Amino acid sequence: MRDIETMADIQLLVNTFYGKIRQDALLGPIFEERIAPDAWGPHLETMYRFWGAQLLGIMEYQGRPFPKHRTLPVDGKHFDQWVTLWSQTLDELFTGPRASTARVKAASIAQVFLSKILFERGIYRAQ
Repeated sequence: MRDIETMADIQLLVNTFYGKIRQDALLGPIFEERIAPDAWGPHLETMYRFWGAQLLGIMEYQGRPFPKHRTLPVDGKHFDQWVTLWSQTLDELFTGPRASTARVKAASIAQVFLSKILFERGIYRAQ
């Protein structure tokens, strides 16, 4: 196995991960409700740009990801499952420093998003 090195690697990671998400009993219905069938292509393109920026320094992503997530009907178990599927996908496909960075960044993003969502709902979450 090798590390994440190219945009083709990012695309493989993202496509494989979202294939798992769409089949997941917990997360699949949430994504299917929020992303129309014809919107999956643009969503994946956005994710390629996001992770390309995060892992390869290709600064093509422009956006603010949190606002699109703030109204999702999710809690800690959803974010835990998201991180689990991301980590499983990484383990299946890649190894190396960028794969490790991808794992850490995803866990950090999940923690920040969950904290913000719970804060906005008026729920305190002890760290």
